[in-house]
Amino acid sequence: MRYFDFHCHPVLKQLFNDTPNIDAFIYRSDVAALPKMCSDLPSIIETQTHPTQLSEFSDEVILGAVLYSVERYVAQTVIPLQNYLKKTSRFKLSEKLLNNIVQNTNKPFSDFLMKRTLNEYIQSSSYHILTKDSFKKGLPKNKVNVFFTIEGCHSLVDSPNYCDTVNKYKPSDILKNLDKVQEKVKVISINITHLQQSSLCNQAFGMQVADSKPFFPSGNGLENDGRTVVQGIFDRKICVDVKHMSYKSRKDVMNEIDSGKFKNVQPLVCTHAGFTGMPFKDWAGHIQLKKPLSGALYLEITKSFHMKNDPRRPGFPTFNASTINLFDEEIAWIVKNDGVIGVSMDRRILGYVDKHDDDPIGISGMERIVDKEFFSKTEWAALGIKNEDIGKLIAEDECLTMGELEENTESSIPQRNEYFYDHVLYHLKHYFQVCIDNGIPISKARKQITIGTDYDGLINPFLNMLTVKRMADLKSYIRMNLKYFLKDLQDSKQWADQLDVDTFVEDLFYNNGYRFVKTRFEIE
Repeated sequence: MRYFDFHCHPVLKQLFNDTPNIDAFIYRSDVAALPKMCSDLPSIIETQTHPTQLSEFSDEVILGAVLYSVERYVAQTVIPLQNYLKKTSRFKLSEKLLNNIVQNTNKPFSDFLMKRTLNEYIQSSSYHILTKDSFKKGLPKNKVNVFFTIEGCHSLVDSPNYCDTVNKYKPSDILKNLDKVQEKVKVISINITHLQQSSLCNQAFGMQVADSKPFFPSGNGLENDGRTVVQGIFDRKICVDVKHMSYKSRKDVMNEIDSGKFKNVQPLVCTHAGFTGMPFKDWAGHIQLKKPLSGALYLEITKSFHMKNDPRRPGFPTFNASTINLFDEEIAWIVKNDGVIGVSMDRRILGYVDKHDDDPIGISGMERIVDKEFFSKTEWAALGIKNEDIGKLIAEDECLTMGELEENTESSIPQRNEYFYDHVLYHLKHYFQVCIDNGIPISKARKQITIGTDYDGLINPFLNMLTVKRMADLKSYIRMNLKYFLKDLQDSKQWADQLDVDTFVEDLFYNNGYRFVKTRFEIE
């Protein structure tokens, strides 16, 4: 099976060892106990994209290998997790390294990104680093072909790895260090921010382990230093990855591209995306609770079945309408402007909340399953969201409840697995529906979506898709079931026969990503 992944971390977990061995494995059996705030820890640890797993595909494999430096507050959050590992496994999560990251004695760019991460790829015999010349002949099948993305501009500085009123990331440092990376390898895309507050732009909330307060967004869209960095990225013929940017930050970039404020514009991508399932104008209508908390706004967002399409229940999936995911107009904008979207395999991003997650029904005391988000007060005000719009689209019989969730997941293992897989089908269906509704023909839309698992990125995986080895099963499920899924819904049955599923599945899992990356290498 030929396989393309737009965004994954093949060596990240191994780098937390004092003496990293990127060929090593981290096992779920390394966990001795479950933390209350992270009951999914064994699955998070097991999630892998390892060369030995990929070797089973026996064909061309291309990965978007992520260069990422652990942020200060992420390191602080991870340190206590060592206590939940077996004593014989704790060397795999170095407290010394994590403390050095917190104290900035392990420098984000020079030490973690360049020496600890990129150098491992360069020296490893398991990886073939792609160049422009690689595409002039067939890619090797006995090595993992990799191109590089950078997750967060914080990874490109050696200054203290956090921002406050005093400490800010310098655009000149970011762009200078980006050039140092490009002297060694070509970078295809860069996320402007990640999980912590940045002086470049506001971030979307995305950290649900332990104490979340250090990760609460407090900014207001794209900042002037962020504009300088975006322009510098475009000037270097690199794509901006909008994942992890707040909604207003993404909106600012798209609007300012449309108004001509940026030059040398490159396509925007979202390499490991989920969808909200709605336009932004409807978002407030699905919020059941808005409450000030610790300097941010705490939101509980219901999980609507969008009953106008007459979905079969029980067993139908729902989206995660948190603003880390793309709204309908953003999907259309990216596709119209020749960008590519990678579908994440993080179950939370794709909309699945487990009954054992921390407070799956929130603090409202209702039976509804909710997605919880912390939102910047400043950005909320700037977006002009009206309090009278909150909750006005919630219909009691159209929201996922704990009872229906249990029925979907506890009746049988095969039924549960279909329910999990259908979250991916629903994203594919919604992607095409949004494109069609915005005048984008299927012939164009089907070429601009791929897989971006985020495996090894400390994600919450589905139990039947824990590692990259299960992507062959997912591919087979999509091939056999997508057409039936489309024809069972009121809107998509109108166009389902226009989609050649067999051809699309090959495009989704390899061809689309291959074509896009090949094109990026050809741009001088």
